[in-house]
Amino acid sequence: MSMEGVAWSSLYKISTAKDGKHGISRESVRRIMTFAVPYRAKLVVFIVLSVVGAVLAVATPVLAGRVVDVIVARGALSTIVWLAVVIALVAVGDAGCRSRHAGSRHASAKA
Repeated sequence: MSMEGVAWSSLYKISTAKDGKHGISRESVRRIMTFAVPYRAKLVVFIVLSVVGAVLAVATPVLAGRVVDVIVARGALSTIVWLAVVIALVAVGDAGCRSRHAGSRHASAKA
């Protein structure tokens, strides 16, 4: 069996275990970390961009809901405009984060 097949088989066994113990041994974590050390900076960038992207993806609907709330409450037009500008900035930030995230995935795939 190929190395990839062994990895998928192990993952399947861990995820479908009936005894409720899904733990990975400390030795396995230690081995994984030794393999990951050369890619530490790329992994950190990848994780940070993933978290920022998730926050930005959630921010747009939340802000849109605030716009609806202000409109229903017949709030100030300046508040609606301000929220629209924030939504636009979030969209630009999300697009930038996604493009950087895709670049980090591409760079890590080459490694």
